[in-house]
Amino acid sequence: MFKLYGLFHSLKHPSILKSTLQAMISQEVYDNRTHLKMSGDWLLFMQNSDGGYSRKFSFISGRDRSYIETTGYIIPSLWMLGERIEDHSYIESAKRAGEWLLEVQNTDGSFSEIDHDTPFAFDTGQCLIGLNFLYQKTEDKRFLDAAKRAAYWLKANQEVDGSWERVAYHQQKHSYYSRVSAAMLKYATISNDNVIKEAALKNIEWVLKEQQSNGFFSKSSFLEDMSAFLHTIIYVLEGLLDVYEITKQERVLESVLKNAEVLKKINLQRDLILCSQYDDEFRCVNSERCITGLAQWAGVAIRLFEITNDREYLVVAKNTLFYLKAKQIKGSKMRGGFSASIPFWGRYGGFDFVNWSNKFFIDALLEYEEFYSSKIDEQESFVATAFGQTLDIVTDDLSVMDRNYIDELRLILPKDRSIKVLDIGCGKGAIISKLAQEFKNIKFFGVDPVYENKTIKKGSIYSIPFEDEYFDVVMSFEVLQHTYVDTALKELKRVLKKSGTIVIGDRNPFSILGVLKPLFELGGRWMYPWDSPFRERWYSKAQWIEILEDSGFKDITIKTLEGSGKKYVNRYFFIEGERY
Repeated sequence: MFKLYGLFHSLKHPSILKSTLQAMISQEVYDNRTHLKMSGDWLLFMQNSDGGYSRKFSFISGRDRSYIETTGYIIPSLWMLGERIEDHSYIESAKRAGEWLLEVQNTDGSFSEIDHDTPFAFDTGQCLIGLNFLYQKTEDKRFLDAAKRAAYWLKANQEVDGSWERVAYHQQKHSYYSRVSAAMLKYATISNDNVIKEAALKNIEWVLKEQQSNGFFSKSSFLEDMSAFLHTIIYVLEGLLDVYEITKQERVLESVLKNAEVLKKINLQRDLILCSQYDDEFRCVNSERCITGLAQWAGVAIRLFEITNDREYLVVAKNTLFYLKAKQIKGSKMRGGFSASIPFWGRYGGFDFVNWSNKFFIDALLEYEEFYSSKIDEQESFVATAFGQTLDIVTDDLSVMDRNYIDELRLILPKDRSIKVLDIGCGKGAIISKLAQEFKNIKFFGVDPVYENKTIKKGSIYSIPFEDEYFDVVMSFEVLQHTYVDTALKELKRVLKKSGTIVIGDRNPFSILGVLKPLFELGGRWMYPWDSPFRERWYSKAQWIEILEDSGFKDITIKTLEGSGKKYVNRYFFIEGERY
């Protein structure tokens, strides 16, 4: 009933609903700085007149009150964004938020959650993050005094074992309160306060004991009887990483890696985009997306790459950020924000646009900037990971379509003159190996992102490792459907001689499989998930002609080939053209 209720209210905001639906299936990605600015501008839009940041915009209830907890930890993110892109408006916004925190702090030093005005350890800890940061940036003693009162309130309400329970959410112990003790430890470091340092490390000891043998942290969920959202799973890691960066205790890092290595493996081998919820065996129990958790995971993965130099962490961060960039809302007054879940009616923050998604997205993008190259690089990484998760195994054997392509190539390739031919995305080179047996006059080359040998170079279709106008013929079979085709064709044209021949084999959408493809994608039975930031692109004959002509090719001929099985089930195009 809640979903029906929420969907009904969504109709009251047609422009926001339209942009939210578009974002769910969007493949539109910009450069890093554009996404950073969009995120920051949305937070400025969500800052209320009192100086705090509205908790959310809801399809059901509209714009919310200022949220004390997240205002605390948004402050460093916006300030650092302002410094990075040299826009003082973000810094001024963070200062206003800091003044508001001083106003709403309770006399005992705590901060309250806003629905029941109850002092909470987690909310206090997240505000402590902002207070620590503001003191370091401004040297204003008011922020240090407020931080001290918050830290001592947290110590006073700590349980004997180092956890928090009486002042915790639902009065349950939570391992993700590592973010609270990390903030306390930061305060202790700034102020040289050994009393608070001892209390903070006591909580960390408790958190470490909650880690299971498989790496999962017990009590990492909002509620004891509920599977943890990715958001709180990563909260634990963030807190521990913050502690490690201060203490350099290797066992803290080992604990983080014991959990993160499992998530990384899942991300690379099973779930191209991590699920919204996992049980304590790391099984996906909710295949929706928790946007905040994904942003946090990207940030943690980048930090772990910087610490360990394990490039797999950079890959999963890059893939996740590529996804998030596509899902960021591009229109309406929600431009720059995110629905809390995808789909937007999901279990985590259904029908809401929460402010903390942007905070963690900004944090991750700022951390990522040093390693950012282009959306082309991100797309290629995402596609490569998707290929690694498919059941298709590249072999030396020729497929049915390989043989069909070879039959067509026999009609094109000359037998009486020496030429150079490139097969881009050739796999193990089955096609060129077969052709080389028949065409002794032709020198065949291959380029593939994975395989290499004497005739195959490792490389990208976007950056072919050969000089300009090197080849007489350039061929690509079932590769361009996985690319930004205009950019890929530009590179193919670069290495092809003038008046050289381009040959393309690719999917024909006018087939039974072409009609069913969107349904398979929606049901998760295709290479890319339904909400993927990039999906296979099958072009019609007319589209291919337009694309190739715009890319500098002429005299284009297109032939339809039947794939394996019955006629019309699975069809392909065999395309030939000449470079201007």
